[in-house]
Amino acid sequence: MFDTESFLRFIASNVDRGEFIQNYLSERGVQSAVINVDGRRHIYAKLPRSGYSATFRMKTIIAHYDRFLQKDAAQVEPPEFGANDNSFAVFCLMDFAARLAKFKCIHNVRIFFTDGEELASSEEGVTAQGAYKLASVIQKAGINDEDIYVFDCMGRGTVPILGTSILPRTVSNAFAKKYNALEQGAKAILASLGGGWLNLPIPYSDNAGFLASGIPAVAFTMLPQDEAQNYMYALQNIPGLLEFVQNRIPKISMPQKETLKNNLPQTWRLMHTALDNFKSLTPESFSVTARILDAIALRKTI
Repeated sequence: MFDTESFLRFIASNVDRGEFIQNYLSERGVQSAVINVDGRRHIYAKLPRSGYSATFRMKTIIAHYDRFLQKDAAQVEPPEFGANDNSFAVFCLMDFAARLAKFKCIHNVRIFFTDGEELASSEEGVTAQGAYKLASVIQKAGINDEDIYVFDCMGRGTVPILGTSILPRTVSNAFAKKYNALEQGAKAILASLGGGWLNLPIPYSDNAGFLASGIPAVAFTMLPQDEAQNYMYALQNIPGLLEFVQNRIPKISMPQKETLKNNLPQTWRLMHTALDNFKSLTPESFSVTARILDAIALRKTI
């Protein structure tokens, strides 16, 4: 059950979100560790060793807990923000960790709550992103061959979206093969739920940092059905929208930018504004996200 009272405390503008996550997990029997990388605090959920087996592939699930509010000189910081981007996914993942702590079977799931995802859009690009630096640490630890799933903006609607990624032509055949296998596995997970889902281009999240580090990763998000349908139509009929979504337009005029932005789903236009609040969320999203996470835990590949 979604803990509304705790969630409202989490999205308050003056909360220490990293400390909140650790306390929330601890109260539910899950210990955690902070991994400090270049001033960013990534949080790792410590799950019982009984849930792991070397027989099957590891699965790492990630949600960023930092948030970003686009401000102008006249704007006063609202009492809450960042409800969908990305507090909701973080909450779903914290509850998932609590379930896994009591899970009696092998799940092979690692959980990270990352810091610094918003830097990719607000500062110098993907190499400034917290996940990019975390990926380097993971590589140095010898963790290079596992499935990585990113959850971002899961709090509006009931249509799961698996983000498509356009891999550079320069990537190796080995990398492309691993990424394609991961993507096909993610599609199988969504198909196993029996409901509708879509594979569409979405704004990059922490998956961008891992991809840039040479580690395959896929991202899930959620949209209301009408927004998803309108977005599919816009992708087919609005020139430049695909490139705009995936940040592949080096120079763009302000009028063109506004035109493209107005054809994005309303859910994404709320991001980084005071309107990304609790009232903007849809309660049904929680159960859909929980089902995806459970399906990942139950999936076993060698």
